[in-house]
Amino acid sequence: MSKVDVVQRTGAVPPVPSLHSAMAAAAAAAAVASTATSAATTTNSTTASTITHPAITARPLLTALSAPASASATTAAITTGVLHQPSLPFSAHAKSIAALHSQSHSHSNSRTNGTKRPRPSDHRDGRIVKSRQRPVSSKNNMEPPVLSFYGTQPVPLPSRFASLKKRLVAGHESALEASWSRLIVALRDEIKYIDKHRAELIPSIDFSEINDPAKVAPFESSLKRHGIGVIRGAVSPEDASKWVEETKKYLETKHDFKPPPAQDPTCFDFFWTPAQVRSRAHPNMLQAQRFVMSLWHCNDDDRLATRFPITYADRIRIESTTNGIITVNGVAAATTSPEDSLIAAAAAAASNASIAQVDNGSLERWELDGYGRCGLYDEIFKGNWEAYNAWDPAGRVNATSDLYNGAGACSMMRMFQGILALTVVEPGMIRLLPSPKLSTVYFLLRPFFSPKEPAPEAGDDPEKWERYLDPSNWALDKEQSTIIHGAVPGHAQRVTAAWHPHLQLDKSLVTPPTLQAGDYIVWHPDQAYQFSNTNYSTSAKPESLESSGSNTSMLVYSPAAPLTQTNALFLARQRKAFLRGHPGPDFDSTGTGLGSEAPHTGRLGEKEIREVGGEEGLRAMGLAPWALGPKPAEETLKLVSPTEEKKDTEMDDGAGTGGTATPASAGSRGESEVVRLANIILFPDRYDFYMPTRASSPVPASREKEKEKGKEGDKETAEDKSKDKGKSASTSSSISPTTSPTSAEKGKGKATER
Repeated sequence: MSKVDVVQRTGAVPPVPSLHSAMAAAAAAAAVASTATSAATTTNSTTASTITHPAITARPLLTALSAPASASATTAAITTGVLHQPSLPFSAHAKSIAALHSQSHSHSNSRTNGTKRPRPSDHRDGRIVKSRQRPVSSKNNMEPPVLSFYGTQPVPLPSRFASLKKRLVAGHESALEASWSRLIVALRDEIKYIDKHRAELIPSIDFSEINDPAKVAPFESSLKRHGIGVIRGAVSPEDASKWVEETKKYLETKHDFKPPPAQDPTCFDFFWTPAQVRSRAHPNMLQAQRFVMSLWHCNDDDRLATRFPITYADRIRIESTTNGIITVNGVAAATTSPEDSLIAAAAAAASNASIAQVDNGSLERWELDGYGRCGLYDEIFKGNWEAYNAWDPAGRVNATSDLYNGAGACSMMRMFQGILALTVVEPGMIRLLPSPKLSTVYFLLRPFFSPKEPAPEAGDDPEKWERYLDPSNWALDKEQSTIIHGAVPGHAQRVTAAWHPHLQLDKSLVTPPTLQAGDYIVWHPDQAYQFSNTNYSTSAKPESLESSGSNTSMLVYSPAAPLTQTNALFLARQRKAFLRGHPGPDFDSTGTGLGSEAPHTGRLGEKEIREVGGEEGLRAMGLAPWALGPKPAEETLKLVSPTEEKKDTEMDDGAGTGGTATPASAGSRGESEVVRLANIILFPDRYDFYMPTRASSPVPASREKEKEKGKEGDKETAEDKSKDKGKSASTSSSISPTTSPTSAEKGKGKATER
């Protein structure tokens, strides 16, 4: 999920800064942030010590969107920020870092006899008074998060991360050093290739052609090579236009909303607007997601079902213009707190530097309890990155991408991140790095290596930069530090020109072509990308825009997610949030429902989803079970209980897109098991989990063998009785040596002895 600035381009695409200028801008950012911090502390020492969550604004959204622009320098700084930031305030980020470093302290509850028992309110009041009297010091400023996102030095992490890094590469040091040299050489050639071809590397295909093998083959080849693809006309322009107008009316009735963060002014915490609900359930969107997910290298044992795309409730981006003046919610008003001034100043300073983001976790990619659960990146850490397959989902199915419960951090497995353009999006809105394999390997290995000679100064001879980037100038750290470049708890991974110089973001970030209304662009979940709203700073405004009066740009995040057991568990929580009108679970980690759309007039429900997408649209939201077709007899016995099989048969008749639901054909064993578990999770009253009773409990193998031998002995005894009693010797020899003689056999033995 992304939390970045997205707008409709109205002017020429600003040039991407060079590596030298990007490094200089990153260095200048720290000085700007420090200056802003000092000014903020002088202006208001009370509010500078902490940042609070944005207050709920009691005014209609579209009124705020169309408010007149302010000429304040702070507002301009906010609107020119190129970098998207997390939805959490920076103080929350600082708290997440501090939580990792701090140790828990116990508070004594003992009291002396005869004293009054302290009440919770007394403790709270005393704590508030102390917090008000606490002096502001330089230690309480927002320097750590500012440095982590904008500064020249990454934030050191707790000591356990040094041990983690050491454990990951233990025994593979020599192989890792050799692989690093190969990687730098390959990456250097890759950047030259990207810089030469640029937008040509991004393939596109019309939605009407996704079933044509001749058209799919070149699209698939380019998509897997570069990690990006565009599906043209996934939704008709007419439908997109209707959704935009319906959403505008929906937002006009909203009496309160949560303003977007100052550094990300076009991203709103709405999850159930008509544009979002209808696009997620639209059969074309589900078909497009099914198509791109089918391009992954899946096998029959993978516990996921790409044929059943499910919904992930992400946010929406809205940007309005009135008579050529770009206005965004809250931006027209002057910044009300020194903290916002600091954020805006730091973002403005960083807007000249190349900074990109990678979704689906940050530290989790190195954590053993994150992606290490399935060993997704093991070959990379062993020095054999060539064997890493970026399109194998097996290592992602059971991975944990959100260990720190960060607000906005994605908990669901997504095979593609994507956005659906509901209005025309000009080039420059988004830039992506079209190298899903090499770029991933690089930012994963970067924390283990350091340069022998420091980076040259900005403006130095290019030959000095070449020597700095040469593999011979880099070595594996003998003692691993706690730093993981661009990674902090609870936020997405950052790649920057300063920390990841070999990526040369000024050359490797590519701008896709114009997106028309209804186009759907997707990219690999490990892909580095950057959203930009730098066209705010352009002074040239097209005449058509100035004469058009009011204009609205709208984009909906639409990732492609398969059905898995973990995703089904998340879908159960998301379904509850949808029915209540609460934010998506990843954006409401406290469960308070802040910014709830429950009282909103015109909020869409299950009925509207059925009208748009039928039974398939309901399944994508977890509102209807998945129907399985006939399966082999042995698979049916193992995967489905009799009760479930009966209910599956009953559910084959239902409303669908064409009036009846068509059961899915029999899939692989892994897919069938996922569907079975998903139905149990989401519909426990209809799909009871089969638990064997004591009577039907399996018998231990040793007891089974004894029973079989006993039956065999009884059978032989019956045969012996029907034969001549004089042949008792031959009868006794026919008894199995491993079988204990029965009582009848013992009697025969005694008679023979007499």
